Amino acid sequence: MEERRPNKRKRTTLACDACRTRRTKCDAQKPSCHYCQTRGVPCIYQEPPVEAPVRVEDELSAMNKRLDLLVSLMLPTQPISPPSVHVAGSRSEYEVLASQEDSPFDLPSKLLSNSSLMHVLGLDADFAQVLLRGERTTSSEANANAGPQMLVVHYRHIVSALATFSAHVHIWYPILPSGFSREYFRVLSGSLPPSSETCLSLLVAAVGLVVERDEAVPATPYFQTALALLPIIVSECSVRSAQCLILISLYYCCLLKPCQAHDYCLIASSKIQNIIKSGLEGDDPDSVDQTRRTYWGALLLENEIAGQLDVPRSGIWYLDEHVPLPLCHQTWQFQPGNTPLADIAAASPGIAPSTLSNEETTRAYFLAEIAMRRMLHRCNTAIQATSTGEYVYAPSIALELEHQLEEWYRCLPEIIRFEKGDVSQSLELIKIPPCPLSNFLRVQYYCCKLSIYWPAVYQAMQDGTVPHHLLDHCRRFFDSYMMLTPSIAAAFVSCRVNRWTLFVSIFITSVAAMTAGNTPSLRELCSPQFHQCLQASGRVDKTILQQSPSLMILQEVLEERLAEATLYGKSNS
Repeated sequence: MEERRPNKRKRTTLACDACRTRRTKCDAQKPSCHYCQTRGVPCIYQEPPVEAPVRVEDELSAMNKRLDLLVSLMLPTQPISPPSVHVAGSRSEYEVLASQEDSPFDLPSKLLSNSSLMHVLGLDADFAQVLLRGERTTSSEANANAGPQMLVVHYRHIVSALATFSAHVHIWYPILPSGFSREYFRVLSGSLPPSSETCLSLLVAAVGLVVERDEAVPATPYFQTALALLPIIVSECSVRSAQCLILISLYYCCLLKPCQAHDYCLIASSKIQNIIKSGLEGDDPDSVDQTRRTYWGALLLENEIAGQLDVPRSGIWYLDEHVPLPLCHQTWQFQPGNTPLADIAAASPGIAPSTLSNEETTRAYFLAEIAMRRMLHRCNTAIQATSTGEYVYAPSIALELEHQLEEWYRCLPEIIRFEKGDVSQSLELIKIPPCPLSNFLRVQYYCCKLSIYWPAVYQAMQDGTVPHHLLDHCRRFFDSYMMLTPSIAAAFVSCRVNRWTLFVSIFITSVAAMTAGNTPSLRELCSPQFHQCLQASGRVDKTILQQSPSLMILQEVLEERLAEATLYGKSNS
């Protein structure tokens, strides 16, 4: 079979009109090329043609324009009080919010560091700091006991680690080059010279082994050997060094250590930004696309971790409208099957027919995830600022946000589309997507709905009554929680890299739903199925939670709240 040659890079010839007419080479200097300058003739350049955007970029651009309009409506640039937006009730009873980021209206943003929200949910204002201090202390003690370990490479181990990494880690953050399998076996079968190439292969093996064992284990020899190369990774300004830092972050994510994961992700985000701003990604199409995938992978990872904590941000969002979406035409996949080890090590990864569907699924998920995060970053809360600086619930914005969410769902490729489900169904009949990627998108879909309609619920809690025109909005909040519960429980098992943040979401959404459900004006909206979902939220494998001191604290608080809710329900029955 003839080997398929890679597509050549499209070249855009930049030549002035004079050189183009003469059909001679132009040095493209500005404001005047050498030929025109020496002859004193006008040097005129034509604007290069603009490439047509792909369909998904068109849709994202349209979403961003509509979201810009929503953001402008939320700002207190002028008195805003249309009848369809203003909610009945005495405004003097509402808290005047100095910052939208610390608003009880805001359910999804920095959940554990929002002191106003913590107060509404009956938690201490420094609840997040207590959790983080516990994480930092435990990690410091573990690092003090860690020491260098001798690395003995076993081929069977590195093959199984690579397969596990491909199936359970890389699908969430597809940043590796298409030819990585060959590089991986070549590096790990050699003398392991100190380089970013060696570090990347060692980290893939380390992450794969941790996920394969599915338990919090001490740092593997592969990871310790990779960390010894950290000075090279930090000093080197390359896409591969940024990928190494992302993998270190993912390693700590898999160990349920969010603070360490964020530390390394922050460095990775800064490094990939420097590469892009300095123009160091090169002009080869594969290198450019790999740079884009690394950028978006770092952005998604930082957003996932930092979205739950009060931690510094790298500013990576400032480039999101300047970095094109990745093409992901050759996303790396690895499926060893029954191939002998020698053949696996020598084989070119390529794009085998058996892995094509998985590659398409990963690509579709990655683009859908980017679109979702972009949408949430621009606007995710249905509130509006008045001329006096107060934030009030805005039903019209809530409906527009839900419209944007439905547009996102409508644009999902069939390969990752999930069934929304029906709230009238029993919990057992709700279909969980068999594909973990599709199910994770379903989790985000209903988390987004919760955040949209939480302000309506909070408004009712503050007013002590539910206006008739907000009744349906509050009902949608409870319905979304019921549809979320089965999916987020399944995602907690299948999505190892996001497990810590998923349980934080389980905790916050459940406590918020319980708090709302205990409000007299909202109690009639809570069906028996809603209470079943609440109890189901506490049924998480405790052997997993015991690996993280912060998750154990969250679980204990959640169990206490569930016990109180059960007793309260019995006393009112």
